[in-house]
Amino acid sequence: MVEIVGREEIITVEKANVSSSLFSDCDLSQTRFQNVDLSGCEFGDVKLTDLVVTNADLTESRFTNVDLTNASFNDAAIGGLTINGIDVAELFAAHGAAKPARGSN
Repeated sequence: MVEIVGREEIITVEKANVSSSLFSDCDLSQTRFQNVDLSGCEFGDVKLTDLVVTNADLTESRFTNVDLTNASFNDAAIGGLTINGIDVAELFAAHGAAKPARGSN
């Protein structure tokens, strides 16, 4: 386990398993998550403005008190995704904008 506490620096993490990690009370603004397994991660009191997520697994991840201003999620499988108690897939389906989850017909 690696702990980064009270530091301010740019971090590059490649070919690493960061699933089930905890991100708490930190600024991840302008972070790019690409080709990464973030399943089971917890994000609490985190600034995620201008976040870009591409080909990432966020299954069973939890986001609490986060700022997602200008965040971008592209080609996302959204089954079961809720934001503030609202099922996003149902919301998109109601507006005809939902894409099927990857791998489904």
